[in-house]
Amino acid sequence: MNKTSTEPLVADEGVRFTVEVGFTDRECLVSKNALAHLRRTKGGQMDFLETYRAYEDQIHSVARRLVVAGVSGSPLVLGAAYFA
Repeated sequence: MNKTSTEPLVADEGVRFTVEVGFTDRECLVSKNALAHLRRTKGGQMDFLETYRAYEDQIHSVARRLVVAGVSGSPLVLGAAYFA
């Protein structure tokens, strides 16, 4: 079963969050660049956390796929290219 846990945290680099895939928790970071890209697709003046919340399902789906694919990094960084 896949689920998400813990609350997101705004950091200098973007928004940090944790996903759980199987029995493994993985720290992730969606970059400010990726959030800015997502914000442009929706329009408006959302801040980074609001953008994260608006696209949370999509962001977590990408993070889970990267974890399953074995992508390394701690935290696992999701850049704008993953949302193009």
